[in-house]
Amino acid sequence: MKYKVMLPTVLALVSQSTSLVAAEYILGASFSPTFSYNDNELLNDEEEGSFKTEISPTLILTRATETSSLSFRSGLRVERYTELKDLDREDPFANFSSSWNTERSVYGFSAGYSERAQRSIADEDTGNFSSNATVETITVSPTYSYQLTEKDSIYGSYNYSDRTYSDADSIDNPIGVNNFNDNTTHSLTGGWQHSITERLTGGLALTYANYESSGVQKSEYDTYNFAVTSSYLLTEKWSLSGQVGYRTLENEITPAVGPVLKDESSGSLFSFTSSYEGEINSVNFTLGRSLNPSGEGVVNEQDKISLSWQRNLSDTLSFNINTSYQETQTADSINTTDRKYLQFSPSLAWQLEEDLTLRFGYQYREQKGSTVDAVDSNMVYLTIGYDWSGLRFSR
Repeated sequence: MKYKVMLPTVLALVSQSTSLVAAEYILGASFSPTFSYNDNELLNDEEEGSFKTEISPTLILTRATETSSLSFRSGLRVERYTELKDLDREDPFANFSSSWNTERSVYGFSAGYSERAQRSIADEDTGNFSSNATVETITVSPTYSYQLTEKDSIYGSYNYSDRTYSDADSIDNPIGVNNFNDNTTHSLTGGWQHSITERLTGGLALTYANYESSGVQKSEYDTYNFAVTSSYLLTEKWSLSGQVGYRTLENEITPAVGPVLKDESSGSLFSFTSSYEGEINSVNFTLGRSLNPSGEGVVNEQDKISLSWQRNLSDTLSFNINTSYQETQTADSINTTDRKYLQFSPSLAWQLEEDLTLRFGYQYREQKGSTVDAVDSNMVYLTIGYDWSGLRFSR
């Protein structure tokens, strides 16, 4: 099982990081059950409601020195339904991250493994919220940056992602044919940053990505993106950052029947983030266009806008709103995808203790498009958030 590869890798990296520098070790855990009721759990035309209990016990191990840090998280995501028993699941996950600093260089490495229902990532994947297929995901991402001068630095990163889908394509067909395409993505980015003033930085970035899928149809996409990046600190509380780029996309699709199809396209990619951190209010706004591989065997272009706002009503009580809207279309002219997805969720959080929080919330979802009818759902939930600060010791 691929999940078992994670532990030897983590132990090897931890042993290599041992040095004479004093280190602090922390053993922690989180246990945050959520109880909810959704009147249309599968976001389908035929509404099916159910009560749901979700628990994700997580073990957390960290090690930190003045020049390095290591973190490992592992747990099990358990879901139980009262009405939709076929959706009951137990999914493992594990994540590892590390960083190491020298006088001029910063090295980073992260890796992750997870299993979860495809419907839990349907908004960014296929838009199929009724699927109970299991998505097995492996990610690996090394990074490096180097300080050339007091104002100039260069950086590079590599990202690997592999998604494998099980044969269960719906709760009505748990042993059916796999309707999804397994896919692999390789992405390589290099860039340069320059400090123009103490508050303003600018730079350039170049990204190459390759996406391959196999299943219902075979496809391969190559994309190149050149972007201008910038960040600006308006005040101690306000910050702005973003990038604008031009991308090209080349793809080759081999359908189950018929000739090989080839296509080329071009367009823009961008992202913008504005953040405010005050004593009473905290706001985060994002706007972006990105390319996302899909289990449908295609690469989608997604425009997304999101807003999160938190207002502290007292020392222990806060009100939160999280909302987002996105439009998804295929990035080539061969396939046709057109979906719109809206999510709106207000909540009230009450901190009972330093490590114990109650959160009461409501979530509204809506999806519509050329291939899906307009559907929506309403959910109310209660989360009991418990984070054990853990055991600390130095060595």
